[in-house]
Amino acid sequence: MINKRYKDIFNQYIYKGEQTPLTIGTLVVCALCFLFLIIATFTQLTIVHPWLKIVPDKGISLYSKTILYTPQIPIMLFIIYILGKYYSLIMFALYLMVGFFIWPIFVFGGGLEYIQNYLFGYFIGFVAAIFIAGTIMQLNNSLKTRLIAGFLGVLSIHICGFIYCLILAMFKVIDFNLILPIVNIVTVNKIIYDIIFSLAILSIAPYIKNILWICMKPKPDSRKKLKNSRKRNQIIRDNINQHRQDYD
Repeated sequence: MINKRYKDIFNQYIYKGEQTPLTIGTLVVCALCFLFLIIATFTQLTIVHPWLKIVPDKGISLYSKTILYTPQIPIMLFIIYILGKYYSLIMFALYLMVGFFIWPIFVFGGGLEYIQNYLFGYFIGFVAAIFIAGTIMQLNNSLKTRLIAGFLGVLSIHICGFIYCLILAMFKVIDFNLILPIVNIVTVNKIIYDIIFSLAILSIAPYIKNILWICMKPKPDSRKKLKNSRKRNQIIRDNINQHRQDYD
C-alpha cells in the first residue's frame, strides 16, 4: 500500500497531455520562455557546409558555404510545446509589446517602425505557427504528432514571411527586386536548418516539459486527497474485518 501510494503521488506530476493550467508556476515558466526567446534572437551559429555552384566555363564546382544561423524559429516551436497554444500566444504578445515600446529586442532593432521591416512577416508567421502547431500538438503527445507540428510550423512561418515581403513591395515599402534576395537569405539558405533543429528539439521536448510540469501543475485538491485517504482507510478496515470473519 505504501509503494502504491507514492506511485500515485508521483504519477500526478507526470505530464500526460493535459491543458496548461493557470498557476504561478506556469507564469514563471512563461517568463523563462520569454527570456529564452530573447537569447535565441541574439544567438548566431556559424554553420559551414558544402555547396554546389555553377561557374561559367568551369561547370559545377564544390565549395564551402557559410551560414549565420539564428535559432529563433526552433526555440519558438519548443515554447509552443512547453506552454501550449494560448500561453505561447500571450508570451509572444508580451515579446512584441516589449520590442515595440520598451526595448529593441528584435533582430535589427525594434519600435513600431519595425512593422515596415521585411522580418516582421516572420513574426506574423510565429502567430500562425502557434495556432497551427499548437493545435496539432494538442491531439496527442506522440513523436509523430510533434514532428508533423514542427514541420508545418516552420513552413507556415516562412510562407507568411514571403507573403509579407510581397505586401511590402506592393505598397512600395521595399523594391520588388529585393524580394528574391531576401527569400534566398532568410528562407532558402536557412529553412532546412529550421526544420532540422525544430524536429530535434521537439523530439526531446517531453523530457524537459516533465521537469517543468512539476512547477506548472496545480496542487492536488486537499478535499480530494482527504476523500481518497478516507477511501483507502475504509478499504483497509474492510479487508481487516473480512480477515477476522474468515478466521472466526
